[in-house]
Amino acid sequence: MTSPRFPAFLVALVLAVPAAAADRTVITVLETSDLHANLLPWDYARGVEGAWGLARVATRVRQIREESPHVLLLDGGDTIQGAPGGWLEARRPSGGPHFMAAAMGALAYDAMAVGNHEFNFGLEVLRRAQKDSSFPWLSANTRNASDGSAAFPEFLVKELGGVRVGVLGLTTPNVPGWEPEPNRPGLKWEDPVETAKRLVPLLRGEKGCDVVVVLFHSGLESDPVTGEPNGTAHENRVVALAREVPGIDLILTGHTHRKLSMTRVHGVPVMQPGRWGEVLARVDFVVERRGGKATVVETRGALLPSDASVAVDPQIAAIAKGPHERALSYLNEPLAIATGPFPGGRARLEDTALLDLVNDTQLSATGADLSLTSLLPFRFEGWEAGPVTGRQVYALYPYENQLVVVEIDGARLRGVLEKAASFYDRAEWRDGRLVVTPLPGMTPYNFDVLQGASYRVDPTAAVGHRVKELRFKGRDVADGDRFSLAVNSYRAQGAGGYTALVGAKVLRTYNDEVRELLVERLRKAGTIQPATDRNWIVAPDTTWAPLPPSGPAPVPAVPAASR
Repeated sequence: MTSPRFPAFLVALVLAVPAAAADRTVITVLETSDLHANLLPWDYARGVEGAWGLARVATRVRQIREESPHVLLLDGGDTIQGAPGGWLEARRPSGGPHFMAAAMGALAYDAMAVGNHEFNFGLEVLRRAQKDSSFPWLSANTRNASDGSAAFPEFLVKELGGVRVGVLGLTTPNVPGWEPEPNRPGLKWEDPVETAKRLVPLLRGEKGCDVVVVLFHSGLESDPVTGEPNGTAHENRVVALAREVPGIDLILTGHTHRKLSMTRVHGVPVMQPGRWGEVLARVDFVVERRGGKATVVETRGALLPSDASVAVDPQIAAIAKGPHERALSYLNEPLAIATGPFPGGRARLEDTALLDLVNDTQLSATGADLSLTSLLPFRFEGWEAGPVTGRQVYALYPYENQLVVVEIDGARLRGVLEKAASFYDRAEWRDGRLVVTPLPGMTPYNFDVLQGASYRVDPTAAVGHRVKELRFKGRDVADGDRFSLAVNSYRAQGAGGYTALVGAKVLRTYNDEVRELLVERLRKAGTIQPATDRNWIVAPDTTWAPLPPSGPAPVPAVPAASR
C-alpha cells in the first residue's frame, strides 16, 4: 500500500527499476538546507506551531529508507545559527554535544556543506559543533590563508549498491562580505567555480565516481529560464557552476531560502529545499551499468513538505526537548514594562520610538557621534503597552548582528541617507495626503534611519538629491566633517549588496550582538516610555506662492466689538 506522503511517480520509478536489477540501480539523494537550528515545528518569534523542522523531516527520511535501499542524506549548511536555541548553545553552552550535531547524527546524515552563518559565532563555536558531528562538514573552497590548504574536508566518496557517488562541498565565497574578520581568522574563500573545475575531474577520474553531486551553500545568480541576472553574483554562483564545469550530475543548493523544484540549468539538475526543514528535497538517480561503465540514465526529483500531515519523529523530539525549553524560557522572560505603545508600522515613513530605542542603545554602548539602524522584519507592527518579553525583542531583531563603530565623513553620511531615501519610488498627492510607493525590488531593511543628526527626506526630489537640511548639533554637515558611526556588522561589511559603508575605517568592534544589548538595556531599565525626538521627517520642499504685483492683500481690520 502506497503512503499518501510518498510521491506516486517516485513509487512507480522504484517499482519499475528494481534496485536488485543487475544492470540498473536507483540511488536516492535527500537534502535539507538552512535548518537554522530548527528541530521542532515551532515559530519562536510568534509562539505558534510552524510547518517545518528536522523532527518532521526525520519521519520522511526514515520512511524513504524503508522503501529505498540506497539513500544518501545531505545538508546544505546554515545549520547551527538561527532559532534562539542556536544562539543559546553558542553563547551559553549546555556542556553536552551541540544539539544540531546530535540530531543530525541520530538521523545518520552523510555530509553537510558549511554555510556562511556557521561563522556567526566565531571559529571556536564552529569547530566545537563540527567536532560533535558524526559526519563531515564539507567546504572545498574555504582555504587557510597561510598556505592555501583546505580548511575543511573537500568531498565525500561513498559507494551505494555498487555505484560510487562523489559529493563535493562548496560555500558561498562572500563570507568576508558578511562576517567581521575576528569571526573568520586565517581563512580565505576561492571562487567555487574554479574549485569545482579542479575537483570534479578528480572525482570523476582518480576517485572513480560514477555520480557527482555538488552540495553548494549558494543560490542562483540569474533567472534559470530567462537568464536575467539578479545582481547577486558576488555570493551566488550556481548558474556559473552549471555552465562552466562539466561532469556534474546534480547541484543541491541553499543559502537563498528558496523552494526550487528540480530545474535544469545549462542541462544540470538543480534543487533547493527552502529553509528550516519546511521541505525535504528528494532526487532519484537511475544508474545503468554497461560494459563496466555506470551512467545516470534518468533523474527525477520532488520537494516533500513538512506540513501537519507529517508526524514528529520521537527521537529527534527527545533531543530537541532541552534546547526548546531553554529557548522558551529565554523568550518568555519579562524584560521591562512599556508605559505606552512602540509602534513599528510607519517606521519607514516617520521617526519612531521603536527605532529610536535601538539607536539610543547603540549610542549608549559605543559613545559614537551617530547611530544607524533599520526595521529588520519586512512587516512589524511594534510593541503594545505592557510587558516586553524576550520574544518581542527577538521578533524585532532576529539576527546575530554584532556592533561596529566606523569613521565616515559628511559626504559618505549623506550618501548613506540618500541610499535609504531611494527606497521611495513615487510620491503623489491624493485627497490632501502625500502618498509614497516603495521602489519595486528594494529590500525594506535597507531603509536606514539615523540618530544623532537631524534631516529631512523629500521623496518628490530626484534620487540622490532627496536628503535636505542635514545638520549635526544645529550646524549644516559639510562633506569634510568627520563622525563616528555605530552600525551593525552586517551593514558595515557591505552585506546584501549594500556598499554605502564599504571601506569605511573600523574604529571599534563589539562582541555583543545588538539584540543582547537591547535585552540588557530593557532589563536594567525595568520601565520604558516611548519617546521620539523627530530628528528626521519625510516632507517635500515648500515655498510661498509669488506675491501679486500690488503686494500682499491688506489684512482686514478687526471690529472693535470683537477685540
